[in-house]
Amino acid sequence: MFEIEIFYKTELARRVLAERAPGLPQRLRAALILIDGKTRWSKLREMLCVLGDPADIVQQLMARGLLESDHSLPPLPLFQAARPQPAQV
Repeated sequence: MFEIEIFYKTELARRVLAERAPGLPQRLRAALILIDGKTRWSKLREMLCVLGDPADIVQQLMARGLLESDHSLPPLPLFQAARPQPAQV
């Protein structure tokens, strides 16, 4: 994770919090509430320390589809290596 990275809630996360949906552990729910979409990772990491390992918390929330990052990139396209063309005489 980058120090300047910012995490924000997905639409699913907002629904889960609004509906108080069961199944989300209290520790992750508390972390999700703290994540405001404005705080950089360097500061957020300090805030999440009281709940456990900050990187693990963020990874769990991302795996559940509850968080995204401003550094999230789509997968890179796969390119096939160009084959050398036979010399034309």
